[in-house]
Amino acid sequence: MPNAKMTTQLASPPTSGQFEEVFFDLQEPWRGQNWHYVLFTTTDGQEWCGHFREKESNNFLVAELSDKNISLIVSGGHGYIIDIDKKEKIKDIDSSTIISIKADNLSNSFFVATYWDITKIDSELNEIELPLPFEADGIYLNEIKDKKLEIEIEEIGADLKRNNEYFIDLNDGTIKKHWA
Repeated sequence: MPNAKMTTQLASPPTSGQFEEVFFDLQEPWRGQNWHYVLFTTTDGQEWCGHFREKESNNFLVAELSDKNISLIVSGGHGYIIDIDKKEKIKDIDSSTIISIKADNLSNSFFVATYWDITKIDSELNEIELPLPFEADGIYLNEIKDKKLEIEIEEIGADLKRNNEYFIDLNDGTIKKHWA
């Protein structure tokens, strides 16, 4: 089932007994009792539901690498990498307050953005912080086009300007300026 969608965000918990349910809790403190729900489909077509505790904000993001059968789930700013077939957490992401994620299926990598940095999680699940040629108050990962992952930056300052001058070159994993 390569390249088939294996991860679906749910707006509410499933009906009890509808799916096998697996809970993914936090080891560190959290702010409330909120959870997010994801319906997973294994490579053999079995559906199960993951429950993810929200950490400190209310964002809920999902990205998947279908060839590796793994997903990155962000619940309240905290990232979990999940093995879909084994129904288990592979690792927690070290980044705090994650605000944007993107999967690159060609390199089998995830990209994770916070307010001030970008981390690449490579095919071996190593977390590599990318050096930034700018300062930011918010980094958002947009579309992948022609081996370029477009970045939208909320600039530091009172006027909250955004710019789209930079991208991640997926060939070499570096951040470059469009017009440089």
